[in-house]
Amino acid sequence: MTPSQRVRAGLEAGFAKLSEVDDFMDELPQPPPRPLDNDGDEERLGDVTVTHRFADAPGDGETVRWHYVEAGPPDGPVVVFLHGVPDSWWQWHYALEAFGSEYRCLAIDLKGYGQSEKGTGDFRQEGVAVQLEALLEQLQIERFSLITHDRGTPVGDHLVALMGDRVLRYGRGQQHLWHLSPDLHPQQAMFTSPDAPSMLADAGRFVATAYLLLTERRVKASDLARTVQEFSY
Repeated sequence: MTPSQRVRAGLEAGFAKLSEVDDFMDELPQPPPRPLDNDGDEERLGDVTVTHRFADAPGDGETVRWHYVEAGPPDGPVVVFLHGVPDSWWQWHYALEAFGSEYRCLAIDLKGYGQSEKGTGDFRQEGVAVQLEALLEQLQIERFSLITHDRGTPVGDHLVALMGDRVLRYGRGQQHLWHLSPDLHPQQAMFTSPDAPSMLADAGRFVATAYLLLTERRVKASDLARTVQEFSY
């Protein structure tokens, strides 16, 4: 089978699963929307307490407001996590639970996601990386390890290019190539247009579709319910 035939077969198999989305959504809990967090709010993940943080860092004319979740000792080795689509910091909650007692973990909502900035501005991967660099500078993060997934990976690539001498390790998750082109994946237009694609208008359906089509194993229903809540802000 040629590469093009494999791609076509994969797409056909994916589209065939679309008929299962409604049934999959029926299996998911339907929790009410979460109230917005405040700076300093704490949350328990297993044996680890995490703290919600907000910071205004330089970018987009004046500032960009970032939401991130922090765990671990302030003087511990720093690990920065960048999530994918349709996710938020919550994608890394098991990692925070596993490493938050030893490492200082920062799971950041990328711009346009979760409770981070959603106004117009520079949503190019390189532009977001420059603004993330400003955030890390403001937080006085000197040296860190970086873990990325999906949408967070091209941003992470640019961040490593900017701050490579300060990156100790880079765990680079896979990324669809079409995300790398702003013409094919116009983040600002997708997140700010009143005529945004319907998949973004229904967070529950978008999350259910993405996780049904793109995962090998089913994710816990409670985890997906929280994913929907975080994606709905």
